Amino acid sequence: MAESKEQQPRNAAAGQRQKEYAKDQRQETARAFGKQGLTRKNEEFMFQLNKQLDAQGADPAKKPAMLEETLKALQEGQKTGQTARGLFGTPTQRAHALLHPEPTEQSQTQSSLKLMALDNGIMFFAIFTFMFGLMDWISPQSMKVAHNGNMGITSIIIVAITGGILFGWIAKYMLPVKNEETGKYVKRPLWARIVTVVSGLVMWILIYILTAMMPNSVNPRLNQWFYLILGVAAFALDIWLRGRYHITSAFSPRRQQRQ
Repeated sequence: MAESKEQQPRNAAAGQRQKEYAKDQRQETARAFGKQGLTRKNEEFMFQLNKQLDAQGADPAKKPAMLEETLKALQEGQKTGQTARGLFGTPTQRAHALLHPEPTEQSQTQSSLKLMALDNGIMFFAIFTFMFGLMDWISPQSMKVAHNGNMGITSIIIVAITGGILFGWIAKYMLPVKNEETGKYVKRPLWARIVTVVSGLVMWILIYILTAMMPNSVNPRLNQWFYLILGVAAFALDIWLRGRYHITSAFSPRRQQRQ
């Protein structure tokens, strides 16, 4: 109990030192802004922006670049009489815009069609092989059929490849497109997105049905353990590819900037 009482003053002193250090840092930053040829209002804007970036959790390593970007924009704007508020709104809004930027054309393009098709195809292959291998392992008697159908490895490969290409293309189509008039990215019409998804799904189901008709001679069925191993290996490969090439699609969540 005595130790706890002794720690309280020390903790309070440490907290006070942190506050003083933060205050000194802000003052030093403010002096640096004052040497950049900004107007008084723009200096105050930069000072408040610096505080807002800290308050909104900006990465200390990235914050200098954010401040530098804004500073240069203000310096250019001053030449034509533009104000900080006219360029960026309030410091709070500017901080939020820097921390949650609107998608650029490059980020909207996201992964190439080839990468998304590869990602989808490997994932479909992993799902089917693992599923059929697991079903055969759990209930081998129920899986003993004369015709291999979609359990054959050739059917699985064809369905995975076509599914990867189809849904890779759909994912690209679902991405917002740039409006030439406003320069902003907007979603395609809802009806067009629905028709695209439904059409792609119908085509894939037809392919799934047709491949099931292939004879066993060209569509052999592998041992359950081969399927399970292939499924796990494909899952691992897909995870590695996503991390290595940062594969994303229209179905991946992303932050939207508040207006």
